[in-house]
Amino acid sequence: MASNTEEEDKGLLYLHHVIVETSIHSGYRVKVKVDGSDIQLTRSGQTSVWTPPRSLEVSDSSKVQAMLKTGRTVAGVSLRKEENVIDIDVKDAIDQFLLSMSAEVSVSDQTTFRQQPVTVTVFFHSAPTSESVRATLQNLQDVMEEFRHIMGDSTLKNVETAIKYGVAFSELDPRSKAAFSVLTVTFELLKQQKDRDQMVSDLTRHLKRILPFAKEALKEAVEDNADVLRKAIGRLYVLTMDVAEFSCDYVKRNRFKRLAKAIISSQDQGKISDLTSGFSVLVEDFDRAVNVETLKAVRNMEEKVLLDRLQPIQTGYRLDRGCMEGTRVGVLDEIAQWAMRSPIGTTTSSLSGSHNVYWLYGIPGIGKTALAHSICARLHKEGRLGGAFFCRRDDPDLSDPKSVIPTLVFNLAETWGPYRKLIADKLRKDPKLTRHSADDQLFSVLLDTLQSHPPHPLLLVIDALDECGDSLSRSLIIANLIAVSLRVNWLRIIVTSRQDSDIESSFGRFDGRYLAKDLTSDDQAHDDIHFYTRTKLLSIAERRGLAKDWPGNKKLNEIVQRSGGLFIFVETLLRLLEKGLNPDRYLKQALSVGSGSALERLHSLYTTAIRSQIDEDEEEFRSAMGTIIVVGQYRPLSDEAVAQLSGLPTNIVFTLVNKLGSILYRDARASGGIRVRHLSAIDFLTSSTTPEDLKVDTKQAHRDVGVACLKTMTLGLRFNICGIESSFLANRDIVDLQSRVDENLSDALQYSCLHWSDHLSHVQETEDREMVAALDTFTKVPRLLYWMDALGVMGKVSVGDSVLRRVPVWLKCLEISVEERIEDALKFILTFQEAIKTSAPHIYISGLGLIPTDTDLWRRSSGLFRNLPVVEKGRKRSWGARPHTLRGHDGVVSSVACSPDGRRIISGSLDNTLRMWDAETGATVGEPLEGHTSWINSVAYSPDGRHIISGSRDWTIRMWDAETGVAVGGALMGHSDWVRSVAYSPDGRHIISGSDDRTIRIWDAETGATTGKPFEGHSRNILSVAYSPDGRHIISGSDDKTIRVWDAETGDAVGDPLAGHSRSVLSVVYSPDGHYIISGSEDKTIRIWDAGTGASVGDPLVGHTGPISSVVCSPNGRRIFSGSADRTIRIWDGETRTAIGEPLEHIDCMCTVAYSPDGCIISGSEDSNIYIWDAETGAAVGEQLEGHSGWILSVAYSPDGRKIITSSEDRTVRIWDAHTGSAVGDPFKGHTDWVNSIAYSPDGSRIISGSYDKTVRIWDAQTGAVVGIPFQGHTDCISSVAYSPNGSHIISGSHDKTIRIWNAETGVAVGGPLGGHSDSILSVAYSPDSRYIISGSRDRTIRIWDAQTGAAIGQPLKGHTDWIGSVAYSPDGRRIISGSGDRTIRIWNAETGAAVGQPLEGHNGSVSGVAYSPDGRRIISGSGDKTIRVWDAETGTLVGEPLEGHSEIVRTVKYSPDGCCIVSISHDRTIRIWGGQTGVIVRKQLEAHAPNISDDACSPEEYHVLSDFNGDTIRVRDPAKLDASTAPTNFHPDSSGWVRHPDGGLLFWVPDDCRHGLICPAILTIPTTGPHRAVRMNLEGSSYGSLWTGIKRTEA
Repeated sequence: MASNTEEEDKGLLYLHHVIVETSIHSGYRVKVKVDGSDIQLTRSGQTSVWTPPRSLEVSDSSKVQAMLKTGRTVAGVSLRKEENVIDIDVKDAIDQFLLSMSAEVSVSDQTTFRQQPVTVTVFFHSAPTSESVRATLQNLQDVMEEFRHIMGDSTLKNVETAIKYGVAFSELDPRSKAAFSVLTVTFELLKQQKDRDQMVSDLTRHLKRILPFAKEALKEAVEDNADVLRKAIGRLYVLTMDVAEFSCDYVKRNRFKRLAKAIISSQDQGKISDLTSGFSVLVEDFDRAVNVETLKAVRNMEEKVLLDRLQPIQTGYRLDRGCMEGTRVGVLDEIAQWAMRSPIGTTTSSLSGSHNVYWLYGIPGIGKTALAHSICARLHKEGRLGGAFFCRRDDPDLSDPKSVIPTLVFNLAETWGPYRKLIADKLRKDPKLTRHSADDQLFSVLLDTLQSHPPHPLLLVIDALDECGDSLSRSLIIANLIAVSLRVNWLRIIVTSRQDSDIESSFGRFDGRYLAKDLTSDDQAHDDIHFYTRTKLLSIAERRGLAKDWPGNKKLNEIVQRSGGLFIFVETLLRLLEKGLNPDRYLKQALSVGSGSALERLHSLYTTAIRSQIDEDEEEFRSAMGTIIVVGQYRPLSDEAVAQLSGLPTNIVFTLVNKLGSILYRDARASGGIRVRHLSAIDFLTSSTTPEDLKVDTKQAHRDVGVACLKTMTLGLRFNICGIESSFLANRDIVDLQSRVDENLSDALQYSCLHWSDHLSHVQETEDREMVAALDTFTKVPRLLYWMDALGVMGKVSVGDSVLRRVPVWLKCLEISVEERIEDALKFILTFQEAIKTSAPHIYISGLGLIPTDTDLWRRSSGLFRNLPVVEKGRKRSWGARPHTLRGHDGVVSSVACSPDGRRIISGSLDNTLRMWDAETGATVGEPLEGHTSWINSVAYSPDGRHIISGSRDWTIRMWDAETGVAVGGALMGHSDWVRSVAYSPDGRHIISGSDDRTIRIWDAETGATTGKPFEGHSRNILSVAYSPDGRHIISGSDDKTIRVWDAETGDAVGDPLAGHSRSVLSVVYSPDGHYIISGSEDKTIRIWDAGTGASVGDPLVGHTGPISSVVCSPNGRRIFSGSADRTIRIWDGETRTAIGEPLEHIDCMCTVAYSPDGCIISGSEDSNIYIWDAETGAAVGEQLEGHSGWILSVAYSPDGRKIITSSEDRTVRIWDAHTGSAVGDPFKGHTDWVNSIAYSPDGSRIISGSYDKTVRIWDAQTGAVVGIPFQGHTDCISSVAYSPNGSHIISGSHDKTIRIWNAETGVAVGGPLGGHSDSILSVAYSPDSRYIISGSRDRTIRIWDAQTGAAIGQPLKGHTDWIGSVAYSPDGRRIISGSGDRTIRIWNAETGAAVGQPLEGHNGSVSGVAYSPDGRRIISGSGDKTIRVWDAETGTLVGEPLEGHSEIVRTVKYSPDGCCIVSISHDRTIRIWGGQTGVIVRKQLEAHAPNISDDACSPEEYHVLSDFNGDTIRVRDPAKLDASTAPTNFHPDSSGWVRHPDGGLLFWVPDDCRHGLICPAILTIPTTGPHRAVRMNLEGSSYGSLWTGIKRTEA
């Protein structure tokens, strides 16, 4: 009878778990549907295993489906949703079970999901037999006994006992965990009785409801809801024990009864009823206390934050890659015992984690990776695996050192909830944190501060570290891991690698802080290999029909002996025997190889394995293998792609890979890409000792693949390759874009687009005409554009500039036209990257629409494309030379440095960021480098240009990858105050830093560890440090006024301090030959010292009028450059020590200077900009924009309206043509400080200017020559000047609180100063009849003066509540207007001084300039709110909308003499001209018009005459008589530069330097070039939207 029951049980299965094998790393979900019910599965750690929340019962009538899903639904809208459903054959699983009687059976199916192959395997477990019921019963009793003592009390002793059993008190009350352990076993027991008794079945269902709380729900909730749960948990103790005891007794009495004959006693019925009722109440309590779905949602949100910000790599362990069962047992046990040992206390003592890192090393093929997989599997089963990273040299993701720590952080966060929550909170609160911050801020710092520790140690595993990054990055990873292990005593870390010297050296620096094991000396390895080989040979013999004892013990032992302890030797041989036609022959060949070391025997085996399969096809073999090896550095390629890039037929590659299965394999996780099984095979094939017929020449392979890539792109790329239907769409909005990419761009073509220059960069200089011809063909238009098109749809635009930069210089120079095209393409990508990245069609619409016209790219494209947007005004003619000014920082630029090759500039700023710049184009490279939490004081490049270092006020030094801008390792910490200065040693091996903590530290540039003790000796802050050219000495400058020389090796001071400066030493540097030390000081002098003796050489260099913040030498030592707070750079002769030429003038204090390898000076300024100068001539380099280099402070029209004059803080006066905007003549120079105010004489022959230098100057308006001598008399800066309308006198107002009147002809002061104001005078003006003078002052009053006598007339005009910055008379002299810091304009009666009407209000900032129109009908005002307003002078009402266009405060506004135009100046350094009535553009943009229609300044009443930017004129209607419909379309780009269609689509994109001019409605902007120039676009006749492909001509 029992057997019948057991037979019935065999027909019942439970869906236990699902394995999904795919190359898709993340971003998808797995569900199963059982008989119509959806069940969400959860991933088990970092594996491919997905499990349901409970066992799911199925029968032969069940319908089971597995579903892969991605995307989501928001507000009813599907976002990138995709779903694939796989039907699971349950009947097949039941048939398997009945045939095999196995406890586990599986059913597999294959499908395609997100264009990737997927294998889904569903595993079923059998229902238990009576025998297993007895086993379960015993298990239940054991669990009850184990936890019984915990159920009684919650003393500390019992809490510790609970922790021993894996319960973290901070996670869960230990008694509840014990109860749930019993409950889980009880449920399994009752489940086995389910079909026998309906009442027991009811009880089982209640147990099912409570079980989910036992794991994730309570684990997540209990920390926040412990008080709420306590009562429910208390009842759970008692209830669980009652259920367990009843279940034990019930099952003993009923386990062999058939359902039909089961008789339940009334006592059992009552007991079951009570228990069921108790569970019902308990579940309700838990439902109220813990919302499981909410907890899941919170966890999902946290995981999404981590996924998005950390971008982990999917690199979990694989069961099929581990050691064979029964092998490496000793090592595994040893590792497990070490990993599972309890944490030593709860402190962060440095001794507690002294052996928390275990380094397993050995020669290639020893089985390190298999061991790592087995360790992970074992520890994961125990719930102790925190994370793993399996490095691979031939996988870009898995060989990227920047991915290691972020991935481990993510893994660990998934494993340990409190850590996940802490990280998610940190990432949410600090948007600047990225995956590259994981090394220190998220990994080290947060782990160290974590209050809740796991109940047992967690293990991190990094396998094959030798295959990851370079020696520096590996060293930093090791240092980081050991540093964490010393502070976090519940973390264990295993690292496996070869015994490479750099890794050994890196570990060696932490002697005694880690454990190490040489796997080569493992005593058990021989037995393990013997067991492994014997087992595998038996399997081969069975499958191949060979004798059971084949090949015999003798040969078995010989195989083991020849393996030399290398598992890879045996694996390679076994694969050869398994696939070979004649195993005996292959075995004989393999065993006949000569003697030697284990590696030599392995290489001999590789020779045998290859030769036995390739016959006479050595050339095809070398070609295919060369391609597989060199492309494998970037990513593995499919058979078809390898064939295309190697020039071989696909069938040959296919056959070769199949035949060489002992060496090669197709990786299903990489879409079938071909990989070399083991790194030792690559080492063999590329070794100098490899037989010539098998040797792979990687340089030749790179050349061949590079040429093949060029040809592949030339043939395969085309216009709109993915068939994008509308230019309105962003790439991200095209749902099936990835499918289109895969369909239209072959694997080989996608690879070629990304890596063609990688391969060419490996080629030695040569006259390879085929390669040059291929490059020449590819770089011709339109193929380069089609290449960018492909990058756009692939989402890889960001790598475009790097790809172009990697083309070797020698190769480009072989063909000048190629060099020009590549440079053009590089500038095009840098300029239009945002447009191309967002929407591929805008390579053409926006890129070609706005590309400069005098470029090769435009000249060759213009005939191939049509119907592009027309740039009517403001289109550049050329890319321009190197820019003089680099803008981007939001704070003072404190430090700059040039890369050794001169291609890049790095800058550090008080905005806490570093920025990289392209030295040629001035474009920023990548995003700002963020990581420091305070100001950056110093930056430097490593001598090889690969790294950048920065020192900050956050007390740390950081290292960055100079190519990518990514942080390398964590912050270097040790200083206890600001880090002021950092520098590399000449050999790049060390970094020095000087700090406000008065010490100098030396750091190992590879590991980041400090070397030796800090150098101490200075008595105050250390401000500057530098190495001697030979690296033997270090110098430092300090606040203590001295320079010290130190022995770089010992840290000892060399000689006495160098004393001579009278104030702080701000900068020190060695001369290139090392003979001299040069220092710049706060005492405004530069001193030169003999580096050998310390004696001062000659007199100090004097000339600066402010502290000298930076000194630097030219490479030949002939020039010294100094930057100062006096806003100048000075150049000095290195031999004569005399100043050369005039100072180079900045508009703000100079913070830093650096010398570029190409002979330029780079300077950083307090105005947040970087400037570039020619070191030989001192001239500003690059595109010289006409315009002031500082704020424009004053503006005026000439009396005839044909000229405009401006003055600036750059100390100059300039004249401009009012029609064309072009500069007239050279700037007027003479003032020694800001020129605050200017005015024309009434006859236009003279210009006057007033300056901060306290003088008034008169200039000849025609020649620019100074007329007479400066007017002197004021004792403070002059703020305002004006001519009397009759031209006989000049007045000036000053901060000395007085007004002076001067004879305009002689310059002699007329009478004494006009005194009366109690504060600075900011504005003065004459009445139209020259009889009166008015003045506005900081004392908030206006005064009226008799111009003849100088006497004050009446009382001051009061009403403003803040300073008065501008005053003016009305044309009839009856009114006075004033603008004030109180944001208002007031109108006054000039006769009585009474206020007229209410103040004019509307501005949101100070009113800095006011003026009347010539007819007196309008008043204009300029403000700190960056706008200009036009007012009705009679009513005081606003006329039209405010005029917006300036990007900084508007300083002054004036009307043209004819009233047709308004001119404004701003701190944005531009002059803008607006329509005179309402300020709007008073003409329709015309495509063409006849030049010089009229020379009149003003036409009859209906018309005005205005000029366009070329100086030609057009007739336009008066704005008041224009119909609104005639106004042009206005384009308003968003913050990213996109102008959108009214429907929201992407219309076109404009670069940053066009955006302002596109928005501003001003008629003319001066300068007419540069970022503020006026830009006018016309889309009439353009092809865009769904018609966008009409831009391509047929022949393109």
